[in-house]
Amino acid sequence: MKSFITLFFALLFTSVFYGQRLFGTVTDAKTDEPIAGVNVFIKSIKKGVTSKNNGIFYFEQAHGLKKQDTILFNMVGYHTLKLTLEEYDTLEKKVRLVEENFSRNRSSNSTGRIITLGKSNNSIK
Repeated sequence: MKSFITLFFALLFTSVFYGQRLFGTVTDAKTDEPIAGVNVFIKSIKKGVTSKNNGIFYFEQAHGLKKQDTILFNMVGYHTLKLTLEEYDTLEKKVRLVEENFSRNRSSNSTGRIITLGKSNNSIK
């Protein structure tokens, strides 16, 4: 029984020290209000999350993060933001997104680009 308890604690501490967490808050740069629904993606480990109603995003297991990794913040109506992790950088981030300005042309019905992911109508049979 004694060896089981020692092994259990050794495994517990190993998993705690090995795990990396990345979290932060996404806010509007103009109003400083939290933004819900922002897509946050870490390119190197190919994981993504979405910010909650209070603007908080959280990666529980961000194993493999290293210096110069890129984190992308993307939401419709805002400029995409790229952050690069620096050595000894804190894994707690406060991110401010800048709203995009869309100009409207009154003589046109164009609302911008619409991107469709998946198969085209021509390839569906």
